[in-house]
Amino acid sequence: MSALGTFARRFFSAPATASALTKRKRFYKNVLVVDEKVNDKQIYKVALDNRILKTQAGQVLQLESKPLALAIAQEWASQEEFLRLGQLRLTGLAFTAQDNPLEQTTDSICKKILEYVEGDTILFWNPENEKLHRYQTELWRPLIGNINKDLNLRIKASESILDCDVVSENDRFKLDKWIRQHNFPSLIALQYATESVKSFLITYNALGFHIDAEQAVKAATLEQQTQAETWGNVEWAHDVERAELLSRLSSAALFFYYNSNRLTQKLE
Repeated sequence: MSALGTFARRFFSAPATASALTKRKRFYKNVLVVDEKVNDKQIYKVALDNRILKTQAGQVLQLESKPLALAIAQEWASQEEFLRLGQLRLTGLAFTAQDNPLEQTTDSICKKILEYVEGDTILFWNPENEKLHRYQTELWRPLIGNINKDLNLRIKASESILDCDVVSENDRFKLDKWIRQHNFPSLIALQYATESVKSFLITYNALGFHIDAEQAVKAATLEQQTQAETWGNVEWAHDVERAELLSRLSSAALFFYYNSNRLTQKLE
């Protein structure tokens, strides 16, 4: 059984027969969202014809957000003749949040995200490249200012990669507190977005509606863009990479939004 076959088999009770070199054809016509009450809580499920969508661990996917269920249903409805599993990003995030295959906890996710803060992309500027430094000042400084203002922090940028004092212990405490206020599915999205753009500060600004996904991707790829302006680049390759990053961040932002009741909270 191929990886793709196993992946599909875990979704549904019917076995898959696609080989590693064969694309799996769309096997359903209609996609519906069904709801039911479980322990006095409204739960939403996605049905492909008469098959209820299951996670990779074989559990029926259960969602507490109707908009999220509708968005996941749309992912499946938009598939054409052959399934493109890589386009099912919201589905993948929902599976990860429910199955928790890596057995993550709030503590472990907080620790990983805070590790990104210590070496955050937008906190270390390059004074040796005049053009890049100008762009960093224009695009990154406002992002640092936004999170400092929102959460009452004193994070500062540095022009030395050896500087280990860009984030104080007090700032770390406040960031940890902000991260922990979110539920587990939201933390999964927060981690996914942070790892995608290699920056918690860019992620925070995108999820907090300070910038949109396009601006976030521009901020995350500033160095590559500057190099491309100077030396040129393979245009199609750059566009593919950018589209991939935009897709990842947008999906994470939607998943975060649909699962989080409190997107931002000022900490004193």
